[in-house]
Amino acid sequence: MRNFTLMADRKSRRISTLGSRLSSLASVALVLILIGVAALTGIAGRNLTDEVRRHLGFTVKMERDCPSRDIDRLKKALLESGAVDVLTFNSADDILAAESAYLGEDIISIIDENPYSAELDVRVRPAYSTPDSIAALVERYGRAQGVAEVITESAVIEGVDATLKRVGLVLVAVAAVLLAVSVALIHNTISLSIYARRFVIHTMKLVGATGAFIRRPFIRAAIAGGACAGLVASAVLCGMRVYASTLDPLLDAALPWLAVGLTCAALVLLGALICGLTATFATNRYLRSSYDSMFLK
Repeated sequence: MRNFTLMADRKSRRISTLGSRLSSLASVALVLILIGVAALTGIAGRNLTDEVRRHLGFTVKMERDCPSRDIDRLKKALLESGAVDVLTFNSADDILAAESAYLGEDIISIIDENPYSAELDVRVRPAYSTPDSIAALVERYGRAQGVAEVITESAVIEGVDATLKRVGLVLVAVAAVLLAVSVALIHNTISLSIYARRFVIHTMKLVGATGAFIRRPFIRAAIAGGACAGLVASAVLCGMRVYASTLDPLLDAALPWLAVGLTCAALVLLGALICGLTATFATNRYLRSSYDSMFLK
């Protein structure tokens, strides 16, 4: 009967320990999921921002009788500047055909001549999409030989730039707050887990175990638990990424799998690092504590 009671007690302790570890694992995993969601949101926001910036630029209207060598010279200068992402040349005949198709009638039959001139549609790289950079490009190439005028949507460019900056600041602030809260929550979770075994630490001290010997299993267990929580969080984030790709092709392009993979690897390392450091601090606390202070939380 006594052996049966001892076996029941041991089984109950194993179940209690397993439940505590699973609860700690779930808590850390949820926190890491929040960090991962914030990181992926920032990555998607950055990629979407770059995509928006790639559509900013200006249009260079050439003179009606501009020779082709001047157009070629300007095209070469723009492409070699390093600021141009996409350069599209539209000849006067191309523009005439497009306008005639839009209006539904032949413009030449009305005015007997082509009223349009060749154009260069310039889309700049994201790094050059600020109002000042575009203004500098317009000033530089607006004086080129054969250029009649340069058309920019300055109000749109300034509005897009200001909006993107505000969105970026909000994302950074949210990520910082989430990281601070997450570190605090993980610290509390690991500290409570070690607090439940504080008497084990004290008993090991009484039998002469060194501080390093006592700390080692707690730190290893915390690192392993943090890494496992990171793997769980990574699996959840990958599932969210797969689901997001079915909602909108734009989201699929904004969240490349390479970025998701690097984020998941960072979550595993972050979980292991935070849990390991927290376990070190918490174990040191109880190593320095007296028996009477063990009863204080």
